[in-house]
Formats: sequence, structure tokens, C-alpha cells
Amino acid sequence: MEHTLLQILDKLEKIESNMATKQEFAEIKAELEKVKANMITKQELQEVKANMITKQELQEVKANMATKQDFMLVQQAVLETNEIVKKLESKIDTHEKLLTLLSHRSLEHEAAISSIRFILTK
Repeated sequence: MEHTLLQILDKLEKIESNMATKQEFAEIKAELEKVKANMITKQELQEVKANMITKQELQEVKANMATKQDFMLVQQAVLETNEIVKKLESKIDTHEKLLTLLSHRSLEHEAAISSIRFILTK
């Protein structure tokens, strides 16, 4: 009987040595409260999931994005087009001046022809 009591006492001492004190329990409880306060709720998790882009959607965005090389090609084409437009504007200005000059000459010739006809009809 005494042996059994010693075994029970030994087990109780082991249990007591492994048990948390009130202080330790209070610290664990406080830490648990901190963890709970920082945890995301199921509702918040659902909202995050709803706002996330899927891998498939990300691949589609990447596929639709212009690469740097594409951008450089477009930029080069714009610059070349700009040069062509400037050359055309310059040629148009020259042609306008030439047309004005030819118009004046035509009017002068017409006036001369009219004068000659007037003289011949006298």
C-alpha cells in the first residue's frame, strides 16, 4: 500500500512539475489574445481572395502588354513618320510658292494677250 502511495505521489509530482503556473497561464492567454487580434477573419480572407488576380488572368495581362522592344519599334515608326510629314510640309510650301508664281505669270500672259488682241482689233 505504501508503495502504491509513493507511486501516486511520484506521478502527482511529475504532473505538478509539468503544469503551468497561474503566471505562465496568464502569459499564454495574453499571447493568444494578441494572436487572435492579428488574425484575419474568414470574411476578410474571402474579400482578399475575391480581389486577387488569378495566375491565368496574370498570364493574359502579360500576353497583352507591349514589350520594351515593341515600344521601341512603335517609337521608331513615330519618329520616321514625323520626319516624312516635315518633308511633305516643306514640299507643300515650295509647291504653293511655285503655284503662286505660275498664277501671276498666267495672269500677266493673259493681260498681254488681251492687250495684243485689243491692238489687233483697232
